Amino acid sequence: MNGRWYGLIAFLLVVAAASYSAESPGLVAPGAKVIKLAGGFKFTEGPAADAGGNVFFTDIPNNRIHKWSLAGELSTFREDSGGANGLFFDKSGNLLACEGGGRRLVSIDPQGEVTVLADEYKGKRFNSLNDLWIDPKGGTYFTDPRYGNRDGMEQDGEHVYYLSPDRKKLTRVIDDMVRPNGVIGTPDGKTLYVTDHGDGKTFVYTVNKDGTLSNKKLFAPEGSDGMTTDNEGNVYLTTGVVAVYNEEGEKIEAIEIPDRPANVTFGGRGKQTLFITARTSLYSIEMRVKGAEQEQAVTEPKFEEDIIKTSAGDLKITFIGHGTLMFTFGGKTIHVDPVSREADYTEMPKADLILVTHEHGDHLDPKAIKTLQKEGTNVVLTKACAQRVAGGLVMGNGDAMIVQGIKIEAVPAYNIVHKRSNGDPYHPKGVGNGYVITFGDKRVYVAGDTENTPQMKKLKNIDVAFLPMNVPYTMTPEMVVDAAKAFKPRILYPYHYGQTDPAALVRLLEDSPDIEVRVRKMR
Repeated sequence: MNGRWYGLIAFLLVVAAASYSAESPGLVAPGAKVIKLAGGFKFTEGPAADAGGNVFFTDIPNNRIHKWSLAGELSTFREDSGGANGLFFDKSGNLLACEGGGRRLVSIDPQGEVTVLADEYKGKRFNSLNDLWIDPKGGTYFTDPRYGNRDGMEQDGEHVYYLSPDRKKLTRVIDDMVRPNGVIGTPDGKTLYVTDHGDGKTFVYTVNKDGTLSNKKLFAPEGSDGMTTDNEGNVYLTTGVVAVYNEEGEKIEAIEIPDRPANVTFGGRGKQTLFITARTSLYSIEMRVKGAEQEQAVTEPKFEEDIIKTSAGDLKITFIGHGTLMFTFGGKTIHVDPVSREADYTEMPKADLILVTHEHGDHLDPKAIKTLQKEGTNVVLTKACAQRVAGGLVMGNGDAMIVQGIKIEAVPAYNIVHKRSNGDPYHPKGVGNGYVITFGDKRVYVAGDTENTPQMKKLKNIDVAFLPMNVPYTMTPEMVVDAAKAFKPRILYPYHYGQTDPAALVRLLEDSPDIEVRVRKMR
């Protein structure tokens, strides 16, 4: 090929590249300008958007968390915020906050109640928590630098940690940074970006299945304070400008802000507005791109579930454990005897209806009830339970009522044979309830702690029954068989069975083919 052809090809390539660059759309919406939304703060940080797009941010020196609503209204969400810095919403709508002054990670529910998730590592208090990101599994990465003086610093350096999805295990995942700050992950949870503000660099890591990190690589030759990502995989850093890098670590855009930016997030309707906290102000700019939508992790369900077909739709039964159940029907969630030892109720669906069978600690847990309550929640309980939980609907043995369109009948639950050493029954007559709950054309009987009482044996048209089976507190397998053969439920679930072998019940009912015994993890 002669030189003339080489020259022509080179010219065409240059023209094509220039044409592509001119036509390649920018990240900012056409014609959009940076707008100052609010000012007069001391130092703004930590913007995070809730599911609706409202943006929450911190004013660290003033010790407040503010909310910028979709309607463009500013309000104070929390006073005395513990010097909150970075914020992030979990899938349940709780706002997690890095309290720099309080030196702890907290969760704030929509009503403002605060729960401490972590405040120390190996018995030593954190430095000054800064930023966080929640992965698709519900685990939380957070950075723990220390700016300013080192007084009272107990950790051996400035590190990054991972709190497991069940919030029971804390792991130090990065221990080789000068001063870690901003942190953000990809929507699939497979990649984590962490900025070392003290070293002026940003790194990218591979996320392992257990939340630990590997394959550290330099991503950008500049540090950052806060960070976010968009739906095209770009990473936004805050330095003198909002610097945007693509997934390959190439700087592709710089968004100028009137004040030096500290942190960024996508919010507003459709998550297509970039919000920037910058010194004493909150700014925004409309974008062509949107905030990255986090994928939901595909995990094994924590609890076994069954579906029962009814005339009014599916009834989903979730087997929490022991005497604790959850029903989902017609858009409503019904919890039965919720207790904290069986589940983390901060991660469970809020209740439309709660049923409590009796006052013993493995059935009545006021803390779990409070966690599950929302506006409009009804709690159905016994007179004894009402002494510890206010505002409930008290049902006595034999009562019936309709609550939120669901018919509930209270059945006596008590001991006949099994008693304490002083001769008192474990469950006296007239105190506890079982409940028959009607879902469409199906009647479900949750017996509570009881034996095979005459009232139980007279029940009619029971489709699903939960019968307790652990000696000495409730029934033997033989007692369960006696009751089941009397009222003939179509499906029988042994529950609250402790160390009793449910296989014994299956064997004893082999001659009753009309009663299907289903064994679930309900010790």
